[in-house]
Amino acid sequence: MYLSRTFINPRRKGAVPFLGNPQKIHAAVLQAFPQAPPTDANQGPRVLWRLDTDDWRRPVLWTLAPQRPDFSHVVEPFGWPNSGTPAETREYAPLLNRIAEGQRYVFRVTVNPTKAKVPSSAKEWDSDGKLKRGTVVPLVGANNQITWFADRAPKWGFELLPGPVPMPETDDPGSTPPAYAVEIRDSQKLKFWRGKGQGKPVTLLAVTLEGMLRVKDVEVFRHSLTHGIGRAKGYGCGLISLAPPR
Repeated sequence: MYLSRTFINPRRKGAVPFLGNPQKIHAAVLQAFPQAPPTDANQGPRVLWRLDTDDWRRPVLWTLAPQRPDFSHVVEPFGWPNSGTPAETREYAPLLNRIAEGQRYVFRVTVNPTKAKVPSSAKEWDSDGKLKRGTVVPLVGANNQITWFADRAPKWGFELLPGPVPMPETDDPGSTPPAYAVEIRDSQKLKFWRGKGQGKPVTLLAVTLEGMLRVKDVEVFRHSLTHGIGRAKGYGCGLISLAPPR
């Protein structure tokens, strides 16, 4: 596995439309590999990516893949080709091998929090009287989104650490917001078209979380790192990046 970061220059011609279209980024990421990488979890670790835009003067495209990439086709038109480090790649195995139960990490991940849609018509039920699969809507509200993430963390092999103070936002009157060491760094509602722009557009809620976690199940956590978590992995969600506790 290889972890890479490619720096984007938003002042380059075409860079802003590129940054705003997950479909274009997805295609560019896949183009970085000499052989078509897996796109199905059953085929092994897949290509994951995330766009960090904390500093819009120098956004960072992160990728994790089973093959070493070549991002020259991104650096030349959209990056910093004349800088000392327009892109960097390092092996991921050393990190995977160091992971142990109980370890704490600072994490960042972009996820697509959703909830089952309340049916509004008979078309949304199947013949067995169950809500049709895939009928989901974005989950809004910071408290709801963090709770959604915390509830799913155990199945991904980790738990969120408690925070010093409760979250400031309470979505349900009278409820006590959980106190997790996590915050929302970014939240965007994306709208784009697949392929040549025909048909219905794709709408996607992408929420970037940053906080502290503790490893609970080493093998499950490794799988989450290499295969990604949650929905919309092809569109910039699911890649967990780790750093030592500050």
